[in-house]
Amino acid sequence: MIEITPVARERIQAFVESGVVQDPALRIALDSSAQSPLNRAYDISLVEREDRQKTEIAINVDGIRVFLNLDTSNLLSGATVEWVEEASGFRVSDPKSRVAKERPRSELALTGPLADRVQRVIDDVINPGIASHGGFVELVDVSEETLYLRMGGGCQGCAASAATLRQGIERMVRQEVPEIQNIVDVTDHTAGANPYYS
Repeated sequence: MIEITPVARERIQAFVESGVVQDPALRIALDSSAQSPLNRAYDISLVEREDRQKTEIAINVDGIRVFLNLDTSNLLSGATVEWVEEASGFRVSDPKSRVAKERPRSELALTGPLADRVQRVIDDVINPGIASHGGFVELVDVSEETLYLRMGGGCQGCAASAATLRQGIERMVRQEVPEIQNIVDVTDHTAGANPYYS
């Protein structure tokens, strides 16, 4: 279930009283530019109830109507919608999404053989981000500019594993180890506990 903080509720009421919306609903959608478990973010907007799209479900959160896509509804169990005055307004705090902490290059101190540097990124940045999904990534090999990875746990056979690789893992590895030009997933996704690729 989603929770809406008292401050967020007050802001919704203030928008109604100021005439911005008359019959409000809070729309929460997965940010299309960040659909990786490593970098999950949400777009939140206040809309009129009549603006519900056919692809959305409507739920009632203690008197406030919330519109969600089916893919988003699974992810938001236990999430909290809050209002952040000094930021962009509404924000979702999602306990299931443990986004890997952005770190300055110097903090990672990637030195030494290429494989050691890649392993450090996997251990310190990537795996903490996908651990909330029960997943992990293993370094299989590094050959010149090519990195070979295997996904395991919740990532093996997961429908989102390709997006995780492209939008999360590749970006993080290339940011910290620019010598890596190619990343190959050698995972047998059909052998996962809940395989998507079968």
